[in-house]
Amino acid sequence: MSVLRNGWRGVQAGVPVLLGYVPVAMAYGIAAKGVGLSFWETVLISVFVYAGASQFFILAAIKLGTPLPGIVAMVSLLNARHLLYGPLIAKWLPQALRKRLLAAFWLTDEVFATAFHAMGQQPAQAQFAWYMGLGLTAWLSWIGGTIIGLVAGSGLTAEFPQVDQILRFALVALFFSLALLSVKRPMLRALLIASVVTLVCLIYVGATPAILAGTISAWVFFVPGEQTDAAIEGEAQRQHNEGAHHGTD
Repeated sequence: MSVLRNGWRGVQAGVPVLLGYVPVAMAYGIAAKGVGLSFWETVLISVFVYAGASQFFILAAIKLGTPLPGIVAMVSLLNARHLLYGPLIAKWLPQALRKRLLAAFWLTDEVFATAFHAMGQQPAQAQFAWYMGLGLTAWLSWIGGTIIGLVAGSGLTAEFPQVDQILRFALVALFFSLALLSVKRPMLRALLIASVVTLVCLIYVGATPAILAGTISAWVFFVPGEQTDAAIEGEAQRQHNEGAHHGTD
């Protein structure tokens, strides 16, 4: 029962992600139908690729007739930032490879931002179940939004043409709000440097290299000492409070 309870807490933490994913996945479903993909091709891309920006890139590449190896290479480059996300939450995950691979599949920008902000606040024995609840909620909401877009999206955009752009902006707004929740004072210097690097690369190189360069520069210049000490102190205080609570039972 404790696993289900902890997983349910993860589901509750995933509700903001769900609210952001459904409209963006609807936009993807609408766009995929316009490109000419079948219902099942569109849904299976959401099931197995499960990467918002990459899925829109796939649609654009298909429309341009890009060879499959080129699509795979560019999608891999777009998602390379996840290699930097993983180590930041790995301390809260089990050591078993199978469980870590499952956790890696469900890792997205928004899942990472939510987990980085709240996963460490869960009891150690509850963290993996909590993450699974969060990840499953996000994944199913993306698939569900894709199906809604395929079934009902065309009529909606025909009636309101501006809806497509509004739906796509929902993901940007969601990630920005979740990221703000995770910002602490020691991060500010790295964030400023990363913003400048991203802007320069965006102007002179392009969007995909800019995202990767900004992510790497933030990782290089972030000094986690103060935050780590505060987290350790907070965890010790939490364990002390739990021990005192059990002692009074």
